[in-house]
Amino acid sequence: MTITLAPQLLDDLDRTIDGQTVRNRSHAIEVLLRRSLRPSVASAVVLAGGSGFEEAPALRSVGGRPLIARMLSHLIDHGIDNFLVLAGGHQSEVRALLGNGESLGASIRYLRENQPCGTAGALRLARPFLGDGTFMVIHGDVLTDINLSEFIEFHRAEGAQATMAVKPRQAEREYGQVMLQGNRITEFFESSGEAGISIINTGVYLFEPSVFEMIGADGAVMLERDVFPELARAGELSAFFFQGIWYDISSRENYERAQARWKEKGESSR
Repeated sequence: MTITLAPQLLDDLDRTIDGQTVRNRSHAIEVLLRRSLRPSVASAVVLAGGSGFEEAPALRSVGGRPLIARMLSHLIDHGIDNFLVLAGGHQSEVRALLGNGESLGASIRYLRENQPCGTAGALRLARPFLGDGTFMVIHGDVLTDINLSEFIEFHRAEGAQATMAVKPRQAEREYGQVMLQGNRITEFFESSGEAGISIINTGVYLFEPSVFEMIGADGAVMLERDVFPELARAGELSAFFFQGIWYDISSRENYERAQARWKEKGESSR
């Protein structure tokens, strides 16, 4: 398809995508069209601390690019460009890499925990910056090519307070697992001792602001231990199944597997 645009419109297009990762004007038009046609979620909280690791998993290179930069580009391609990053003791390294997000065409702010407050406690810190809309939470040690636009559309259709991206995996006991009735999660287990095929929590979530009512005002609070089980009991936690790449690269073994799988897929290092 060939289209003709006025010179002024082309200039506006160039200014809009200046500094962002696009291949050419055709790709820029495609990106902008996709953003305009998608259900809108603008903000994401990135949990990138990697507590207990000398090197933050989010800073490990995948296909020649730090995981967190690759992940943020993926979110930006799906219209999410306002980020709150909690990087714990690795904040200075992450900030040095990403800055304020201008080079990615995004806005990045950093939040610091004065003391460990858990994954839900991190959201408590982020609340003043998130407004009244739906927001995403993603763990910084996750490599995935999940279609975030489909994820957002599914969440809107479900009408639940929260939606968790889940994936069938073989005997992965260390990850949170779920039991389902239709698309709703009826029980959430922080971990399981059972073998066999499991439906696991991938660390990618969508939340409505009402979820803050389930997070205590102080102290350490965990999504996995305190919030998700309560949401499941209330029938307010949906499950979005997806196929494709997903790895938690916090372990050296999984990191090596992820590298090999990404290379096999033939992803560019954009």
